[in-house]
Amino acid sequence: MEINKYSKIITQDDSLPAAQAMLYGIGLNEKDMRKAQVGIASTGFEGNPCNMHLNILAQQIKKNVLKSNLVGLIFNTIGVSDGITNGTKGMTYSLISREIIADSIETIVNAQFYDGLISVVGCDKNMPGAMIAIGRLNRPSILVYGGTIKSGRYKDKSLNIVSAFEAYGQKIKGKISEEEYKGIIKNSIP
Repeated sequence: MEINKYSKIITQDDSLPAAQAMLYGIGLNEKDMRKAQVGIASTGFEGNPCNMHLNILAQQIKKNVLKSNLVGLIFNTIGVSDGITNGTKGMTYSLISREIIADSIETIVNAQFYDGLISVVGCDKNMPGAMIAIGRLNRPSILVYGGTIKSGRYKDKSLNIVSAFEAYGQKIKGKISEEEYKGIIKNSIP
């Protein structure tokens, strides 16, 4: 059974020398040109604690794809943080980001003729965006969730992102001091 059903279109057709030259240019060799190619989509970026480790996770996944005698190629897509944009004009981009994630993953996988997909996602619209792409692509795919952000601690209390929202309400009602407020928001997400 051939597992390079899609990638062989560009790797095995002599009439596509530029495509093959580009693949050699990224470091593939003759043996790699006969292997199945797996796209590894990462929503990793430094601006969100839910996503900041995902590019490292994608690199680990790539190492294991290569050990499986496949070609793993990482690409990135966007990720908007609802936690950061909540209560601002930036929130108007949250739902749209789901569609952009889906479209960008689908675009790369189809345009690059990848035989499979591993999506590495974090919070909010990352997961549904990747799943929409997986459904549209209808090829072997895996979704890897990068996990939840750690709970914080302040003055022996367990905290999370909701704690930061609640602290604001307590601050404006005069129930906590500015120092207490800052302590909570600085420690909600370690």
